[in-house]
Amino acid sequence: MSKEKLPKWDLESIYPSVTSPEFEGDIKKIHELSENLKTLSSDKSASILSILNLYDTLMDVLETVGSYTYTSFSVNTTDSDVLAAMGKAEKAETAAGDAVTMMIHHLSSRTEEFSRPELKDYSLFLKEVKVSSEHMMSLEEEALANEMLQVSASAWGRLQESVTSSIADGDKTLTQLRGMAMSSDREERKKAYEREVKILADHKVALAAALNGVKGTALMLEKRRGWKDPLDRSCNTARISRKTLDALISALEEALPMFRDYLNTKARLLHLDKLQWYDLFAPVGKASMAFTFSEAKELIIDAYSSFSPEVGAFIRNALENNWVDPEAHEGKIGGAYDIFFPKKKESRVMMNWEGTYDSVSTLAHELGHAYHDSVVKDYPASQRSYPMTLAETASIFGETVIFQEVLKKADKDEQLGLIEAYVQGACQVCVDILSRFYFERSAFEARREGEVTPDDFSRMMLQAQEDTYGDALGTKHEYMWAVKGHYYNEGFSFYNYPYAFGQLFALGLFASKDSVKDFPKHYREVLSMTGRFEAKDVAAAAGCDIEDKEFWKKGISVIAEYAEKLKEWL
Repeated sequence: MSKEKLPKWDLESIYPSVTSPEFEGDIKKIHELSENLKTLSSDKSASILSILNLYDTLMDVLETVGSYTYTSFSVNTTDSDVLAAMGKAEKAETAAGDAVTMMIHHLSSRTEEFSRPELKDYSLFLKEVKVSSEHMMSLEEEALANEMLQVSASAWGRLQESVTSSIADGDKTLTQLRGMAMSSDREERKKAYEREVKILADHKVALAAALNGVKGTALMLEKRRGWKDPLDRSCNTARISRKTLDALISALEEALPMFRDYLNTKARLLHLDKLQWYDLFAPVGKASMAFTFSEAKELIIDAYSSFSPEVGAFIRNALENNWVDPEAHEGKIGGAYDIFFPKKKESRVMMNWEGTYDSVSTLAHELGHAYHDSVVKDYPASQRSYPMTLAETASIFGETVIFQEVLKKADKDEQLGLIEAYVQGACQVCVDILSRFYFERSAFEARREGEVTPDDFSRMMLQAQEDTYGDALGTKHEYMWAVKGHYYNEGFSFYNYPYAFGQLFALGLFASKDSVKDFPKHYREVLSMTGRFEAKDVAAAAGCDIEDKEFWKKGISVIAEYAEKLKEWL
């Protein structure tokens, strides 16, 4: 049988190319709009509404340019034209950042006007402007910091992406080796893991330098801006309280014995004494649980349509109009993402297709993000941008929709594979995410004292995995700090707990679908709130109290039921 030809996404409808007059024109437009925003932000007689309208226009163009350059880079990290375009986009971003800083400084002196009726829809944005102004250096310092970020933290982040997307061991790239973790052949999984560890060890010095650069930059800037801890800024960015985060983390910690029991169950299902790291993603059940991309498309369209014809129509449009780039290849970064282009009001999805149920679930996940984008696409930028915590709602919800639909059609042995894959994913989102949270907390503590060595990063990673996976897992993975690009984002530290938040919040939302009249409409309304309200208020509209640990435990109990069900096959 010939290998399936996978589609490539259509980016030409966004811009013809990174060297096109249309792209260059928008780069120029960003600089012009930035200057206009600076001018308006120095005019005390200018209405706040006019300033906000100009800001929204600027953000739409800036986000479209940024999304386009990143998508182009992520599928070809060595393209010289793309790298040049990224440089231009970063200069434009710096100009816009300076203008936004001036705007925040200007608006902070007019807070008494924030309660005017015409500004009602901007209330959350203006509240966040006030908080930002309280954590701002002088205009000159902010301008310097904004410019320096492009050659410090942002550059370090790009280095990590470039290294991990291009390094290889013989005929296999790092991305391909990581994909082999889902092989049904244990010897193949083990060898792939060993090769992965080897090439990461070979590049650990460069990757540790990148991580030191990002975390050092974050600590320096946040201290100067008056944040006590990177986690405080992270919670503010995520629009949650520390009380909410503490409740979530506490619930995850209490659930560790259940997840370790699941890992021991998986070991028995695989006829192993103990799982090793390279067994975490091993398939359980029928080896025939494989999918072509075409099969996955129809499956996902049908499942989303059964939930809501409106959502199904959106998903069909995305899949039939080449919004997805699924093929893994050299020069393409690992993982998956959804990204939005405000000027076109469209999204694109990147992933690395492996033909497994996990790939199907990943595609459904990212298309859930795209649907979320479509719900808020007509709001201005200041009311459209939602935090990472709420960003995972639609994606995890989409995964759950697919899981339930496929499970209904599966035979007994296929159900084993599906349920195990579901619990496996939940284990990653709860246990592995908790290990990442522990690691990043330790990494920041160590970085405060100075440069951290690659071996120290590895030691902290192993300790974090020991504290979460415990003795349910034998071999651990000391270089997970080098692989996960989320650690290399200066703009949002602790880029991990939002996934657990999203998993459990979406499970709670999904569980209520049969008790809420016209749930698809209710679901859409909840998503529409995510850019305009804090997470606590969005959750309250969905009937949830996210500052109560018991709420999070309800979501975990859903996972626990499926984990217990796996024992039927022992």
